[in-house]
Amino acid sequence: MSRPYDRKNGSAARVTPAAKDQWYVLHVLSNKERRAVENLKRLFKEDEEMGALVQSEPLVPTEKVEEVRNGKKYVQERKLYPGYVYLNFALRRADGSLNNDAWYKIQAVDGVISFACGRNKEPLPMSARDVRELMNEIERRSEGPRQKIVFNVKDEVVVLEGAFQGEHGIVEEVDAERGKLRVGVTMFGRSNPLDLDYTQVQLVPDEERAKSDSSK
Repeated sequence: MSRPYDRKNGSAARVTPAAKDQWYVLHVLSNKERRAVENLKRLFKEDEEMGALVQSEPLVPTEKVEEVRNGKKYVQERKLYPGYVYLNFALRRADGSLNNDAWYKIQAVDGVISFACGRNKEPLPMSARDVRELMNEIERRSEGPRQKIVFNVKDEVVVLEGAFQGEHGIVEEVDAERGKLRVGVTMFGRSNPLDLDYTQVQLVPDEERAKSDSSK
């Protein structure tokens, strides 16, 4: 998922999910996600009626990123969607009507700006598809630290595996969020676009590129 919520679906009619399956996206102050979560949890603990509607703890999806600086490895935790908190909360009743009291109380929590999506300014639960994609993304990112590698358009890289292993190419597109690249590899006089993971290529060292240029 490149976005925390598919806004295009916001105006579409949809069946209200069961209480346990209702997920909402909260827009919160950037870099204050944890504080907003603690304030939400405090509200749910102190307000018995609100606490009864909570299905699971507020969620701030993260991943671990590994980078090398000065020859040493560092692992940092990075938020997948800065400025957003996911709330598994029965905000709508079985008939689809909105619990206005709960809505107002959540929006009044310190650190919360608003619900990220909605129709006529009313929050709508995420679709089952969006929830599924979110959980799959969280699971994928939890498999282990992801190496922080920076690629830029026009970088020269060498392919490390597959049918084009060992071939040099030029980066044409970068999808840093998914760790994907589109690389153009020239074969038989034509450029072949390849969609590759960061781990499937390696930057061509400056000295090697300089030698290649001088031999042309």
